[in-house]
Amino acid sequence: MMYQPRRVADPIATAVPTPPAGVDPVDPGLAAFHRAPRRARRTMADRLLARGGLALAVVTASATAGAVALGSGFPSAEAVGASAVAVAPAAVAIADDASLAAAPAPASGMTADELAAPAAKKAKVAAKALVSVTPMYAAAAVNVRESASEKSDLLGTIALAARVSATATIDGKYRQVEYSDGYGWVLASQLTDEMPIEAAGTTWDPCPRGSAVENKLRKDTIHIYRSVCPLFPAVNSYGGWRAGGMQFHKNGRALDIMLTPHAETALGHRIANYLIAHAKVFNIDHIIFEQHIWTPSTPRWRKMADRGSITANHFDHVHVAIKA
Repeated sequence: MMYQPRRVADPIATAVPTPPAGVDPVDPGLAAFHRAPRRARRTMADRLLARGGLALAVVTASATAGAVALGSGFPSAEAVGASAVAVAPAAVAIADDASLAAAPAPASGMTADELAAPAAKKAKVAAKALVSVTPMYAAAAVNVRESASEKSDLLGTIALAARVSATATIDGKYRQVEYSDGYGWVLASQLTDEMPIEAAGTTWDPCPRGSAVENKLRKDTIHIYRSVCPLFPAVNSYGGWRAGGMQFHKNGRALDIMLTPHAETALGHRIANYLIAHAKVFNIDHIIFEQHIWTPSTPRWRKMADRGSITANHFDHVHVAIKA
């Protein structure tokens, strides 16, 4: 007897179709049972039924397109299934502009504001997108008016050093700027391309350049040095106490902020404007630059007499002194 290996699992039996009643399963004619059945001849009733179904489908599609064209809106995919999505483009193609405007837009992904007034919001954004604006800064507290006239209604005020989006539209002395949800007009002379340094604060933090110049200086003079130092890194050097000269330096009440003559005139005026903006905090007595002097008692620049040299006329430094 030949050894038969033991099976782990029984093989899946092949299903044998049951022959029709009265047919012998061992009869060779059983092979005909496995052939595809012959299609029955279509009767007149079958043909009429097929034609009726086609007509019903045409009527249903026409009714759906008509409902959309009348402004009933697109049915949701959840309500009618994916077939409704396929019908929608055809319905849009036959709808006129009035029906499209009347049809409500799908609400998914929209905010309450957009649902409330989508047309107004889009029109506003488009209008601003067509206007070229330049970032600028308020050189002072600037009044914003409704039109380009000092007699126009006041809309509000822009604070010193506030960033402003200025348009290229200029009318006389005024320039149009974006303000609130629309536009306003401000004096063009009160706008600047650079943030006004006057808006910067003061500090008592030690200057990264060192504290050697602070030797024998008064407290307020040190405050000026430590505040100017980080704001104006381009300054060449600083001068403080010295034995000779006028009382301000030998008493530790003055600071010289050294610059390159003429080449750094703009920088010198920025430093001077910063000192003027904080004159009260720094307890300033006077400021001298390029042969002009400024004092809190007479807050405007006045020309001084010629002292004979670049340094004596303060063209190479900003001189600032504090009160006793």
